[in-house]
Amino acid sequence: MSLGMNKKPDQLQSIPPYCPNFRCQFHHGTDYKFYVKNGCIKTERPPTKNQRYLCKSCKTQFSANTFTLDFRKRIAAISEQVLHYSMNGMSNNSIARLLDVAEGTVRTRLKEMGHQSLLFEKEHLPDKLNEDVAYDGFETFTYSQFSPCYVNTAVGSHSMFIYHNTFSPLNRKGRMTNDQKIKNQNLLKEFGPYPRDSVFKESLYVLKNLALIGAGRTLFTDEHKSYLRAVKSFDFKMNHQTIHSTVRRDPSNPLFPINRLHNLYRHFFSSQHRETISFQKHEAALLEKIQLMKIYRNFMNAKFVKKNKFDPHAHEWSPAMYIGVADKILKFRDIFGIRRMRTQIRLDSKEVSFMNRQYPYSRQKIAA
Repeated sequence: MSLGMNKKPDQLQSIPPYCPNFRCQFHHGTDYKFYVKNGCIKTERPPTKNQRYLCKSCKTQFSANTFTLDFRKRIAAISEQVLHYSMNGMSNNSIARLLDVAEGTVRTRLKEMGHQSLLFEKEHLPDKLNEDVAYDGFETFTYSQFSPCYVNTAVGSHSMFIYHNTFSPLNRKGRMTNDQKIKNQNLLKEFGPYPRDSVFKESLYVLKNLALIGAGRTLFTDEHKSYLRAVKSFDFKMNHQTIHSTVRRDPSNPLFPINRLHNLYRHFFSSQHRETISFQKHEAALLEKIQLMKIYRNFMNAKFVKKNKFDPHAHEWSPAMYIGVADKILKFRDIFGIRRMRTQIRLDSKEVSFMNRQYPYSRQKIAA
């Protein structure tokens, strides 16, 4: 594993994994003992004794707490509970009441874990696809039903590993009352329409990434025109097969992995229940929740809960184990035990926007 992250979280008091100074030669991790102990600080909250260090190379001072999710947090050791509660259907307000903290605390923890999960994922991406992939979109909305959107999703046909999630804003369509038509027109005058080709552009981004590692494999989609246009717009080295949207999506349908994932979204996200009042307030919150679900389903849970006669390992192996990027079902500390820094990992422009919570077409103010 890169970045010197092979150190266990409980070793942080004695073995720092890297230098936090991004200009330092040891910023990306090393087995060399690049530090010396530099005293300790007593704290009222855990850890009550915080070991300090000094980098031999750049002379940066840091502490053991620098490498944990609780760095500069007033309330320690609640992130794991926040993650599990959130991924199992509780709203932010419900979690806050249960843990006796502010709702903003829950929101902040989810944001930071979403960013950390992306950095973890970048370290564990497969170099080559060893299975076919199903691709489709999940339609929902942010803030109000005047801002519908698509979450474009690519899922492994056998492993059910979630490879990609991207966001496409949509303009409201369908039947509206007179008052809704007036409100929609006012929003269009104030903000302008959303990009009409957003599904095509996001699909193009996903398909280009899949094509780099999936030459010769098959991509299954429905007959959405944007998907067909994206496939034809570049040298797509995968095979493409379309499935009519009216075909029943049972386990024999190649698009079944997509439907199963979308059902999990509806079931486990309080914000995606039908007629819910727990909707996502802006695009960043939705994408961070989707990113956390990706890590949660890929690495922290078995493919299926129950035994499957067609797949004897389904209740024992996580999707990441099927594609060879993990050797066991990971615990919270395996993923979030050591805090990663964005300067350690190369990100593309879309991933940088995700980390910065930048959505230029958003109609809501998004705090960085």
